[in-house]
Amino acid sequence: MKPPTGASARRLPPRRALAAWLPVLFATAAFTPDATAQVPGRPEAKRLAKEQREGVVIEKGAGWLVLRLPRESATLWQVVPAADARIQVVGPASRAMLAPRQFIRVAVTLDDSGKVTAPVDKVTFPGGGTASVIAPGLGLDGGARRVPGRRAPGLYTVNGIVREVDGDTVTMVVGKERFVFTVPADAELVVDTPLLAIVDKDDAVEVEGTYVEVGQLLASEIKVTLSKPLTPPDPKARAAKR
Repeated sequence: MKPPTGASARRLPPRRALAAWLPVLFATAAFTPDATAQVPGRPEAKRLAKEQREGVVIEKGAGWLVLRLPRESATLWQVVPAADARIQVVGPASRAMLAPRQFIRVAVTLDDSGKVTAPVDKVTFPGGGTASVIAPGLGLDGGARRVPGRRAPGLYTVNGIVREVDGDTVTMVVGKERFVFTVPADAELVVDTPLLAIVDKDDAVEVEGTYVEVGQLLASEIKVTLSKPLTPPDPKARAAKR
């Protein structure tokens, strides 16, 4: 299976397209979780050696990556994530990402009236999710739930859509609630998402998986670190495609 040539620009799609990315990424996968199971007459699947697990992205497509593993070698691997693969893409985001319709995650300090009392020092772009207000100690996974009714003053994690940006002032919507806060120029803006579609050439990769043939890897874990800050889609490029 030869991947198409050409690299795609790193972009997050419009909000409505985010939920469709993961099915697209896996729908074209050439392997299934049982693809490397041993079959009589076929070679036994091998695990990727520890010294081969850190590399760099050479090319990407819908459901696959081409990696140089390890980084210093000339060996290229076409990598397809297993259906249950653990995927994480992390790195910096540009200030331009802080825009209306983006889904973000922030930690805010609320007073007893529900207003944010201090500037936000970090904004995370998870690429989508469920709008929610999470109380301390509940976490973001496994049992996290929205706190009903009036909240006690304190620190909360808020996940939701950016409604408006006016200079450093951001208005965020969670259901019928609005949170208005300041994101100063020195605030940290980061990406932390399972969406491989934003990966680009020269991004650093850590990967684990199995293979039968050298150069064809079924990945069980993929972690990509972006080499450049994530930027929003170019409106002119988007219009040209219509």
